[in-house]
Parts: sequence; structure tokens; C-alpha cells
Amino acid sequence: MLKRKLRGGLIFIIALLCTVISINGNTYAATQTHQSTDQSAQSEDAKVGTNQIKTRVVLPNDDRTQIENTTNGHYQSVGYISIGDNIATGVVIDKNTVLTNKHVANLSEGNMNFSPAAQNENTMPYGTFSEKEIEVYPGNEDLALIHLNKNKDEQSVGDVVQPATLKDASAVTKDMPITVTGYPGDKSLATMWESKGQILNTNTTEFEYNASTFGGNSGSPVFNENNEVIGIHQGGIEGESNSAVAMTDDVLSFINKNKS
Repeated sequence: MLKRKLRGGLIFIIALLCTVISINGNTYAATQTHQSTDQSAQSEDAKVGTNQIKTRVVLPNDDRTQIENTTNGHYQSVGYISIGDNIATGVVIDKNTVLTNKHVANLSEGNMNFSPAAQNENTMPYGTFSEKEIEVYPGNEDLALIHLNKNKDEQSVGDVVQPATLKDASAVTKDMPITVTGYPGDKSLATMWESKGQILNTNTTEFEYNASTFGGNSGSPVFNENNEVIGIHQGGIEGESNSAVAMTDDVLSFINKNKS
């Protein structure tokens, strides 16, 4: 079955299809109402065999809450990514560097913008930073580093917000509580939302959880109880689970070598 195969090593396919959302004319308007958002999301479903991997992975226990004070604590490191008509999420991990998904980075033609702690489409407390260069993870894991230009005041993104703390995910265990924080496209544009859940399964490079997400959550940080980043959300199976790339030794080594 498709689900079994995905768990067996093809989960990265989900990430390529699931969690970036377009904000072209129809879908942009759709973020304002649940009904039109659902219609837009359904049109983006990707058929695989006789099954479907859907862009929306809202689970039955959906408890997403809006983060209005986005400049508080670890939330300030989470940011809104816009790439033309596409939106996603990233997290500041160093002075000039943001961590997100490889499938997000692959959409860019040098036109990616990052707004840390965005509150809505009109309120960006720390401004917006433009893409300088991209470094994609060399392995199969769905990760990329985005290096940003300084703003007009010659400040780096890490000068205006506190970068997130990364944590080796080797200690991640089943039932561990987590949160996923990002910018889902079924909510008002550029509003930050947090979803709570628990770890369902783990392996050497990724883990699954029951926190809800939607298109736009690509690249969202997965935090542990200490608000440390243990993974980067990549996709999921509709009605069943979501998954993240784990902060393994190899991933952390790549990040430490290439961050700036």
C-alpha cells in the first residue's frame, strides 16, 4: 500500500507535493474563507496510483492556535517565506541563515523573501530580508539553508531576532510532546499558527507526529518542550500523520559547516 511504502523510505515524495501553497489570484482570496480554501487545496491534490497525497494535512485532533505576539520568545525566529505566488515557512538559525525545506528552496529563482515573526500581511515587526544564496542539503533529506542579504540599515536577520536553538534529535522518543509553528495557507495571509501534538514514530532521519499542518507549513520548525528545534516539517499523509526531517548528526554537521 502507498502508506506502507512511504514509511519505508519514500516519505520525501510527500514533501515535494504537500506543504507549499500558491497564492495566485484564486488561492490568495481563498485564504480568507474556509470554503474557498478547501476547494483550492483539493485542486492541488497529487494523485499517486489510486491513492492521493493531499496538500492539506489537517488531522482530526486539529487544535491550531494563532500566535499574535510573534515577537515573544522562540516565536521571533520563525518567519514567513514568500516566493512569487508561493508561501512557506523558515526559521532563523544563525546571523544570516534560515533553515527550510529543499522543495521550498527549489521554487526560488532568486526571488525569495523572508519576514521574521510576521503577524499579518501588513505587519512585519522586523521587516523583510531578501535571498542572497541557497545551499541545499546534499543527501535525500528535505533541507536547505537560505543565506539572506542585510536590510537597508545594514542589519543581519540575526541582529534583529534571536536565532533558534537546534537540538540533536537522537533523544526524540514516541509520545514526546512537540509543537509545529508556521504560516499555514488556510489562515489569513502571513499569520503565525502553532499546532501541538506528540511523536508517533521515529527512525534515523525523520519522525512522525499528530500535529496538524496545511500548505504553507513547509519548512516549519518542530520544537520540543524546551523550545529547541528538533526537526523541520516536510509533509504528511492526510488524516493520519505529519513528518519532519530530524536534526541528526549529519544534518547538524552540514548546518554548522555552512551557516553564516
